[in-house]
Amino acid sequence: MGKALKQKAVEQLFVGIDIHKRKWHVTVQTDEVELFCVSIPGNWPSLKRILDRYPDYRIKAVYEAGYFGFWLHDHLQESGIDCLVTPPSLLPMEYGNRVKTDKRDSRKLSRLLSKGMLKRVHVPSKQERYHRQVGRRRRQLIRDRVRFQSRIKAELRFYGVQIPEPPGKWSQVYFENLNRIRFRNRFMNQSFKQLLQCYAYMDKQVAKQTKLLKELSLTEQYRDRVNILTSIPGVGLITAMEVLLELQDVDRFQKADQITAYVGLTPSQYSSADKVRMGRITRIGKNSLRSVLVEASWTLIRKDKELRLKYERIKRRAGGKRAIVAIARTLLIRMRRILINEEFYIPRLSN
Repeated sequence: MGKALKQKAVEQLFVGIDIHKRKWHVTVQTDEVELFCVSIPGNWPSLKRILDRYPDYRIKAVYEAGYFGFWLHDHLQESGIDCLVTPPSLLPMEYGNRVKTDKRDSRKLSRLLSKGMLKRVHVPSKQERYHRQVGRRRRQLIRDRVRFQSRIKAELRFYGVQIPEPPGKWSQVYFENLNRIRFRNRFMNQSFKQLLQCYAYMDKQVAKQTKLLKELSLTEQYRDRVNILTSIPGVGLITAMEVLLELQDVDRFQKADQITAYVGLTPSQYSSADKVRMGRITRIGKNSLRSVLVEASWTLIRKDKELRLKYERIKRRAGGKRAIVAIARTLLIRMRRILINEEFYIPRLSN
């Protein structure tokens, strides 16, 4: 196989990798000819044995972004192989083709890669990934705490126990009142107590993770940028870190439209002939980041006269929800600008 390739003076090989938990399907091809397509055990050593057959050729590999993260990308890059991690949502579609198998997927990836038709996602550095997980773990823990809140509330409703509930996060006083509830059955009391203990445990874990996030914000890598972002009304330390950890270096977004598209705050567009209709935001990208931007925007429009007028103008035409999303988009664009310019935010205050 190697001699045949040398005779044809092949300079580059393209490798499409369809990844699953136990098996990976790998297709290796030249610009026009498929060399082989094989299923291998789902691990790096098995893939490396295949790629090591071609030491004299430039290899370019691709796999889809998602569940398996970027560790395979790291292995490939460290082995001198250019690796492209492509977003599944932007893969060119083959209309009319209703057959989907791992073999076909790996062939499709290698073929599209050879023709330069695949998009590349931004791959954060290892340190950026580790730091980003601090914020993401905090959000996971908050969701777990909310699940236990919901279970407790459902339990109270099921047994007709009525106790005034405070909005948002439960106060210590309210939690103490929950602990005073007694049922006329020892087993039920013990079961309900277990549920309350689970909530209390998750609450402590959220507090610990929040403390860790604050420690990270004080490091040299984030401290100055956190100070810049928190100069915006409605943007606290947690929101600032959410933005920085998910976006990292905003200089990589050369235009404002690129950063709004990355977060999913770009309006969808439907065009036909001379008619153009703008729809809802694409929602492609960072769900959690969109949420914190919208939340911060509610405070911002109370402090910034210009944005308040913009919100009211859009609200009259398209409704409150679309208006606040438009403000969130403007907020993100302004965040990018003040970070690049290293300047504090100056709101236009109402009279």
